[in-house]
Amino acid sequence: MTGLAEQVEHFAREFAETGATGGTLRMKHSRWGNGCAPFYVVGADQAHVTGRRELAHAVRSELGVGMDGLVEMQLRLAGDSYEFQYRCIHGSSEPFWDAARKLVLDTDYRYPGRQQPTATTDTVPDDRPTDPAVLATVRQLVREYVDAYTAARSRAPELAAGMTEADIAAAEARIGQRLPEDLRALYRLVGYDLSDRGVLGITRLSPLSDVAASHLSDNPTMMGMVADSRSVGDDSLFALDRVVLEGWPHGTIRRVSGNAQWVFIGTSDRNADAVDLDPGPDGRRGQLIRTDLEMHTVTRWADSVTDVLRMSIEAQRAEENLDSLYNAAQPIGTSRLQNPAELIEDLSDKFTVQDLRLRHRDSFDAAEIAVLPALRTLRLDGIRSLNLAVPHDIPLEALWVTAPHIDLEPLSGHPVLWDVYLAGAEHPVRIAPLASLKNLQRLDISDIDVTDPEIVGELADLRVLVANLQQWRRLRELDAVPPNLAAAELAGDASFADEAAWADTFGRGAELPVIRGKLAEIRVRVQPEPHSMETQISDLMADAPWDLLLEMHRKQESGE
Repeated sequence: MTGLAEQVEHFAREFAETGATGGTLRMKHSRWGNGCAPFYVVGADQAHVTGRRELAHAVRSELGVGMDGLVEMQLRLAGDSYEFQYRCIHGSSEPFWDAARKLVLDTDYRYPGRQQPTATTDTVPDDRPTDPAVLATVRQLVREYVDAYTAARSRAPELAAGMTEADIAAAEARIGQRLPEDLRALYRLVGYDLSDRGVLGITRLSPLSDVAASHLSDNPTMMGMVADSRSVGDDSLFALDRVVLEGWPHGTIRRVSGNAQWVFIGTSDRNADAVDLDPGPDGRRGQLIRTDLEMHTVTRWADSVTDVLRMSIEAQRAEENLDSLYNAAQPIGTSRLQNPAELIEDLSDKFTVQDLRLRHRDSFDAAEIAVLPALRTLRLDGIRSLNLAVPHDIPLEALWVTAPHIDLEPLSGHPVLWDVYLAGAEHPVRIAPLASLKNLQRLDISDIDVTDPEIVGELADLRVLVANLQQWRRLRELDAVPPNLAAAELAGDASFADEAAWADTFGRGAELPVIRGKLAEIRVRVQPEPHSMETQISDLMADAPWDLLLEMHRKQESGE
């Protein structure tokens, strides 16, 4: 291990010479990409450390593995001491540093609105052929679309041949639902889009066999589809955005992150498009919806496949941009007010605001949000004077508070709130009022001092708790660890041994190789400007995929 130990010491010294006196560098290295993320670094504004690739290759040499697989490493610095962990894995996996700090204790638990979609057996799928009248209508529309496309572009669209009734029925049996008649008719005539988009607007129609194989699968095979694109946001218990926001238009789509009756039939850039077989109270079965990873929500963009076909024809004839086919543009559901002069009461479309973020204010009174009837998430950052008396008729589910003074008493009794994050308090916070939140399921106290930690043990319905090492130790001493936790997270700086010991208290202890040492005569060196060309090139080369560097080297040697 001598070679690796020397590399680790050299790397730790370079880290310390940035001026860092504590913190962790989390690194990954593979054939396809590399990266480095600082974690709780103290004493340095930037952690510009070179030699990550050389360190990764030393790890590969130590483990006897080539470029296959992902090397994960973390180097922790504490004064003049350092420690280094590493491993190599094949395939996708949770990073080991998260696996040591973020424990899922109940794999069946989901946050509200994030229930795992499960397949349902529908009595409808059968051998009945597609409705002849609908088939005739769709046939005429497809013919008109081809004519309009050809006239506009001087060439016919590239569309695969249609499917048989038997093939459609077989796919429906696998999906567990009979598809809407107009979608069945479309697949009878068009198997899928090839290189073109247009028959369904900007959505690329996927082969029905792929649609069926991907339905509720963790490994979707549809063109351009990934598993995460079929849900609204991230369903992880440790995701940053946990509340499922209302889709648009309100009431047309069920407020869930995923639904077994959302059948995804195509993609458009970073969006995934589905036919909705289980609409909201104001929706229509067979409506087309899209999940948008940036908006963390879902939008209805057409009432039916038939409507989209008609819009596609008109768009070709009018030579319009296909973006115009989305006739239900979603209003902004998230508002960020960072200027003290901006007032909540001046927001436009107040009934659509579901996520409000306020910063740089002297004071905030929760009575101000009474004008936001759809508000689900409220984030308050750095506001000195707070009144948290959230009106009980506001359906607020998540509250993030980062403030020097936090008084939770006005929050008592709110009937909906289930996710609370507290940070930044200059004085210990009394959390007893949280016991009156009957729906409280997630609590993060890792960035505050708590005067009454024993209250945590009285939160019988709490399912997820985030706390720092000292807090977890105190909760153990008080026998105040909530009895029904579904997940636990260790936040803040902690040694690798402390991480392992904490995980072991939940029966999840794991051992990884650790190299430890001490540094002598550390000389802090001047750091390069973060925006200098030399620094940017250095960082780019450090994180460049290994295959790309080999190709660049090959071309240089060959004179290309």
